[in-house]
Amino acid sequence: MIPRATYRIQLNAAFTFRDATSLLPYLAELGISHVYCSPYFQARPDSTHGYDVVNHNRLNPQIGSAEDLDRFVAGLRAHGMGQILDIVPNHVGIMGADNLAWMDVLQNGQASRYADFFDIDWQPADPALAGKLLVPVLGDTYGAVLERGELTLRHEPATDAYAVWYHEHRFPISPRDYGRATRLLAAGKAVSAEAMHELLEAQAYRLAYWRVASDEINYRRFFDVNDLAALRMENEEVFEVTHRLVFELLRDGKIDGLRVDHSDGLYDPAQYFSRLQDRAGILLDLTGQQKPLYLLIEKITAGFEKLPEDWRVHGTTGYRFANVVNGLFVDASARGRMGGIYRAFTGESLDWAEITRQAKQQILRTSLAAELNILSNQLLRIARADWHTRDFTLNTLRDALAEVIACFPVYRTYIATDASADDRRYIELAVERARRNSPISDVPACDFILATLLAAANRSFAMKFQQVTAPVTAKGVEDTALYRFNRLVSLNEVGGEPETFGTAVRAFHADNRYRARFWPHEMLATSTHDTKRSEDVRARISVLSEMPAEWRSMLVRWRRLNRSHKSAIEGRPAPGPNLELLLYQTLLGTWPLVPMDEAAGRIYRGRIGDYMVKAAREAKIRTSWSDVDAGYETALRQFIRAILTPGDDNEFLADFNLVQRRLARFGLFNSLSQTLCKLMAPGVPDIYQGNELWDFSLVDPDNRRPVDYARRREMLHAMKHAVDTGTDRAKYARSLTDSIEDGRAKLFLTWTALQLRRTEEALFRTGDYLALRTEGARAAHLCAFARRRGESLVIVIVPRLCAKLAGGRDIPPLDAEVWSDTTIRLPARHDTGSLVNAINGRPVEVRQDNGQHTIRVADVLAAFPVALLHRPSPRV
Repeated sequence: MIPRATYRIQLNAAFTFRDATSLLPYLAELGISHVYCSPYFQARPDSTHGYDVVNHNRLNPQIGSAEDLDRFVAGLRAHGMGQILDIVPNHVGIMGADNLAWMDVLQNGQASRYADFFDIDWQPADPALAGKLLVPVLGDTYGAVLERGELTLRHEPATDAYAVWYHEHRFPISPRDYGRATRLLAAGKAVSAEAMHELLEAQAYRLAYWRVASDEINYRRFFDVNDLAALRMENEEVFEVTHRLVFELLRDGKIDGLRVDHSDGLYDPAQYFSRLQDRAGILLDLTGQQKPLYLLIEKITAGFEKLPEDWRVHGTTGYRFANVVNGLFVDASARGRMGGIYRAFTGESLDWAEITRQAKQQILRTSLAAELNILSNQLLRIARADWHTRDFTLNTLRDALAEVIACFPVYRTYIATDASADDRRYIELAVERARRNSPISDVPACDFILATLLAAANRSFAMKFQQVTAPVTAKGVEDTALYRFNRLVSLNEVGGEPETFGTAVRAFHADNRYRARFWPHEMLATSTHDTKRSEDVRARISVLSEMPAEWRSMLVRWRRLNRSHKSAIEGRPAPGPNLELLLYQTLLGTWPLVPMDEAAGRIYRGRIGDYMVKAAREAKIRTSWSDVDAGYETALRQFIRAILTPGDDNEFLADFNLVQRRLARFGLFNSLSQTLCKLMAPGVPDIYQGNELWDFSLVDPDNRRPVDYARRREMLHAMKHAVDTGTDRAKYARSLTDSIEDGRAKLFLTWTALQLRRTEEALFRTGDYLALRTEGARAAHLCAFARRRGESLVIVIVPRLCAKLAGGRDIPPLDAEVWSDTTIRLPARHDTGSLVNAINGRPVEVRQDNGQHTIRVADVLAAFPVALLHRPSPRV
């Protein structure tokens, strides 16, 4: 069952199955075919995202009961809808006291039946940890916590067990030590530090200060999160145990597809996808089909990287599309000028490759140093087994390995049995780059790494290596470099490559053609729960590329006006220029479209303050999550509060308000174009919760704020009523354009496009994609394409670079005054008669010129900033 269009909802204690069920009539009316649910298996209490699952086979009680889920599914079926479920196979939440498998491993060590469920190195380099599991959970050094009596031994009558507790964290005592535990408790209420230490030393785990994790942790984590432990999903028993509930839901027809989180964390992703599809084939009575289950994977690809075509999936979750379509609205000709502005304001380098390399090296030296150590020790054992390589030292191998990983051009390779041509190419490229960056003495070690990764005898090392490059790239690029390189931050997106300044129209068409051929059912996203900025924020910030001279002037003025609000921390200004540049772009991208009262202004300043502190920590220059500089962060918040607090003496705010209104308006035109491209391009469009109206959210948790669905319902009902009662659609469309700030234009476009997808479902599922040629004075400001199947035809026309098109005027991209003689050439050998503009409801005049059929852009963009033309196939 291939979805027609999906709608992502974030389920948690504040938005439950019952809330989702009440939303279904609205989503059905909007035109959604499948609700795309965040994980709803049992997670940590009060989890807002669900990715910290502690039990894969139990529903999250804070989201709802089995009966609540059944009512949700019944509601879906009543509206002819389905469900896509986001699942988390890579890791589970640990610490606390609620993961029973983890508790068993702590209690029984390697003898636990669950010991092989987790990716634990029971024989690490440190002999003191042999056979032990390091648990970095303490808020201070072990000795300090021990001597302060913060570790408490308890008897648990319900199970007649013993455990040591540290706040909410439970550490079970091995049954062989119950006698000792009984005697300690009988001797008095308080157990001495010496006795507690002796008891803990006898266990299969070692409690440690949380900072120790970066160097010595011996279980694989999700990135560098200590309380998310990776699972060995390649172990068939682990696969079976952790997917029991998923398969029950699939068998019972309660879910219709899956989205797999963090697929790059898996040991062998292709094997995992095949197991899922094979089991789905049995459960759905579709054995023999290659892809019986609609299956999407969270996977980031580089611009030159292709998803392996033999994977039994329907594609990724849309990061690539989000970046490609966003680039349409970035003026590539301004690259040099925007780079000059960035260098002049910040003094920072523009070498993105070097910035990412340094960021990945920093991650390998700090938060993921333990992972590098484990990999280096494995490589050392391989080197010592051969007299030709036994002289390599651990330090040499570690340094060379770190450089190869830092230079890796993609998230990971996918070597399982043999290395593909692409795998070999990526490894060779990384090693070649590492050679150039390494001292001469390390070059032989780089060559040894190349040989080891490609040798069939060392497959286990290559496959572990793959599981390290992915988190290093994610932490180094997504969570570090993207917060350091602030030239134009609309390009700084998950899966984005900020050095690629804009997308040419021909490149956009090429990407769509490739998807139509190889991944026609891939998800198309523009906002997700992971994006750094919402689709509408990016669309506004991109307008800066069309006005570099104005941008330079703004920065000169704003720096001067706000200089007095900065503090000096350790002799340097707070914020520094790079972060200040990020702040101004953030304000331009998120400033509310309606005036703020005092309360709204206070909330907004708080949101921006929280975001900028997070951005500063992610950049890891002057503060970070592991080494918080409270003084710097306080100064940053004070600066934000000072420049955003209204007052007669706030010259910056007065100047900013004059500038941002015009930029925001052009950003809204970008958003409409981007929305229509997503809804009509090859693939399955997804709408992130609430984004059918303007949404100016930033990275999580900002994008998890409650959505006002009552307002959206009312707006959609009023819109449908206006159309159903015969309101002139052209006049109505123009009224929406004139009041574009209220969001109805985006909702109207989304509803109109989704109704067309419903009417022409076969066309959008299997239809051809045709790039259309634009001609005339304003041809460069258009992107046009067609979807065609048989006699059915849909034509999409969207403007781009509207600020530049307007030539400094604050006017919408409408009418002949703007478009002059610009035309679109229609597909050859196709009957283009009876075309109707689905937005304004009017017939489209098709002209003939020298045997070519053309459309005059000024005619179809007279009332609304985008056009959606439709010629249905004849109905028998």
